[in-house]
Amino acid sequence: MTRGDSQIDKLVLVVHGVGDPAPGETLSIFARSLADDKHPLGERQTTLWLYEKSADPNYVRTFPAHIRNLKNDVGNIELAEVFWGDISRVLRGWPGLILAIFQIVFGLRYVAYVAADQPGRSAYWLKRLGLYSSRILHGPVLAVTFFLAILAVAISGTQLMWPDSYKSVLWTQTVLAGCCVFALATSAIGWRVTNSRVLERFWFWVNVTAMFVGGLMTVKTMFLDVAFPEAATDEIRPGLLWYCRVLVLLLGSLWFAEIVVLFGIGASWFGALWHPRAHRPALHIAFLLPALAVGIWGQVLPMAWVSAKSGMQNLLDLKEIDSLFEEAIPLLGVQFLMCSILAASAAIIGFRFLSWRSKHGIEDFLRGARAPRLIVHGGVQSVLAVCTICGVLLVLTIGLLELRAHDHSANHFAKLLADSNRYVLSLLLPGSVIFAFLIPRLQPVFDIVLDVVNHFYFRSTKIDDALDDEDEFDINETTFEHGTLYFSRRDAIHLRMKRILSYYRDTIEHRPELIIVSHSQGTIIAIEVLNDPELDWLKNRFSKVSLVTLGSPLTNLYQHYFAHFYPPLDRPFWSRLRKRVDRWINIFRIDDPVGTEINFPNNMNVERSSSALNYTNHPVGCRGHVSYWNDGEVLAIMRSAFTADETADRGRRAA
Repeated sequence: MTRGDSQIDKLVLVVHGVGDPAPGETLSIFARSLADDKHPLGERQTTLWLYEKSADPNYVRTFPAHIRNLKNDVGNIELAEVFWGDISRVLRGWPGLILAIFQIVFGLRYVAYVAADQPGRSAYWLKRLGLYSSRILHGPVLAVTFFLAILAVAISGTQLMWPDSYKSVLWTQTVLAGCCVFALATSAIGWRVTNSRVLERFWFWVNVTAMFVGGLMTVKTMFLDVAFPEAATDEIRPGLLWYCRVLVLLLGSLWFAEIVVLFGIGASWFGALWHPRAHRPALHIAFLLPALAVGIWGQVLPMAWVSAKSGMQNLLDLKEIDSLFEEAIPLLGVQFLMCSILAASAAIIGFRFLSWRSKHGIEDFLRGARAPRLIVHGGVQSVLAVCTICGVLLVLTIGLLELRAHDHSANHFAKLLADSNRYVLSLLLPGSVIFAFLIPRLQPVFDIVLDVVNHFYFRSTKIDDALDDEDEFDINETTFEHGTLYFSRRDAIHLRMKRILSYYRDTIEHRPELIIVSHSQGTIIAIEVLNDPELDWLKNRFSKVSLVTLGSPLTNLYQHYFAHFYPPLDRPFWSRLRKRVDRWINIFRIDDPVGTEINFPNNMNVERSSSALNYTNHPVGCRGHVSYWNDGEVLAIMRSAFTADETADRGRRAA
């Protein structure tokens, strides 16, 4: 294949990393950084449209591969971008950030499941109970909360327009029927517009809750009020508030069940640690992530309800709301206490990291100085584990007291926890201001976490997925997990890179050099594709394959926490990668909290026939995790490495 009158000497694939880049944006930044007066960009950016698999066989999906051309001393270079930002992305602005938070909280279950996928019966139950915890939390707990919110809005609206109407039997039935219809309609719409199995499960439980309330209304009207007519208007069942009380008690019971499951997760985690082949960092993740999800919802939901209670009382002067919320477990106090301790420990680690960054340079790094780990620091893990265990025991104790009809306010410590609600509410406004200030600055963090969540996102295998079809690339050869689950988003991203490679395979008439330059999560994409069994033709179509990774989380994140999926690079698992990659240059900043040096075992360089080092790490100065593409120090290392490599090749050919 040629561009104009020139044949391609080097093909450079650019794989972007974190962030929300537009298609072609990363390629354009990188190409402009490489170009100069002597080596200008040869033409405007063009777009190659390639197809990808679609669930609808009658609909052909395409994705863009943007292309630039550059001429320099080594010949004609074609640069093509592997764009995958639309599959795993955090949208800009407040709506996108809020959506990302929900996607992360709902998606933690996938990471926990993969982390617990280890040998042993205890690890099996750790994995299963993690799923059960997520299904209770994101199913009936949120569904009952959602219906309660609808009911609270209905009470507020009717109270403003018709005071004390919520006590009327006929009005109660009318409003309840309307709430049930609204919940069912919302569920039907949500089911159509969402494609997440977790959200589909939530909408299913919304339907169940609506039908439960409808059945409860029928039973109360036809049996309870008939059998006990004197109680129909009494304060025990004052219209709509009686149904609120039932739902609050149901919610408390569900939360108590969630705490029991979390207790089982802790026991399974402790047992799994003693297995001789256990990978403990992954087991810690499998235990802490479900606990973190419970903690997040355990902080958000009670705070929302206590805030609603305060607002409804101030706005509507409904005294009955007090007794309704006093029956709930004082979970907010527990969560607030644990959250404060966890925030303090994270702040200490953050301060240590900033202090290290301000005092150390590359020389210190080469002498062995390392920045404190931020993803995820062992000290923060330990504090989270202690907080989880203490929090579970506290809530379990208070819940048992409630079930045995003991007033928790009689217990001094439980009363302090319940009283902490006042302090939480007083912090709500300043906390919201701080949250609004920090959220936009935390977007890179959400980008990174969401990339990891999407990397491990899986769904059950369909028969159409498992069977070979006419497509060259099939998931049954790549991303299956034990033949029952596969990582669908990861596979879709890998497929794009393989499509671009196969396009050049089928159109080039010679064997140019292939250079893959990747950043952050994009390095994991590049590494896994280069190890893919479906690309055995790669070495025959390219004269040389080089890999450049920038800020790669391979060792710092994936090999540290998920070593059972990402073993050391000298293991047989990576044999295809080692055979295909002639040179691997890893560049990283010494303060990068995500991408660090890659652990290249010594025998990887020894096993190559060349005396040169084929796998090398190159540290650069402190500038964080982003903007590698136009970093002058990074570009200088790449130019120096490949210029020296080109000179050596010419010398060998001349000899």
